[in-house]
Amino acid sequence: MLEVLLNKLFTIVFFMAILNVTRHFYYFSQAMVTSTEEQPVKYVINNTSLTLLGLSIAYILSVIFTGINI
Repeated sequence: MLEVLLNKLFTIVFFMAILNVTRHFYYFSQAMVTSTEEQPVKYVINNTSLTLLGLSIAYILSVIFTGINI
């Protein structure tokens, strides 16, 4: 029973990580599209958000290579 609940929790965390990476990719691409040579727009990210993005990418990669099952 506990194993089933943990698998469901890890699946939810996996989809949240995908949403987090998608959100940052959208903001990054939006900054690139609105940027011009005369007025460049930087994509600014704080340390907490950068750490969470790194953890999300690491979790997605580990799920791809090992899977979610316990």
